[in-house]
Amino acid sequence: MRDSRTGKFAAWMLAAALLCAPLAPGSAQAADDSASIGIDFATGLGCLLVAPVYGAAKLAFAISGGLVGGLAWAFSGGNIETADSVWNPTLKGTYVITPDHLTGRTPIEFIGS
Repeated sequence: MRDSRTGKFAAWMLAAALLCAPLAPGSAQAADDSASIGIDFATGLGCLLVAPVYGAAKLAFAISGGLVGGLAWAFSGGNIETADSVWNPTLKGTYVITPDHLTGRTPIEFIGS
């Protein structure tokens, strides 16, 4: 019988693979370039390995920030600016790592701006 953790892990890996699949090259010349294919493969594989770990850490950070922001709002007498000072950095930012993040074309923002 299959362990439920194995099924969840496989689902996460499948989701990460689908999200991080490198885009097909735009020209026939680029399709023949084996170096480009190797780089795309390595970037996709790196994304597959990094995305679940990063996503879990970012989600935990966002959830804790949401709770702390809610407590800050409650203890400040409903001051939304106080809550926003916690919510904005913790809830905004990058949640999913893509190949563009790994190649440096898009910055990774763990703490939102």
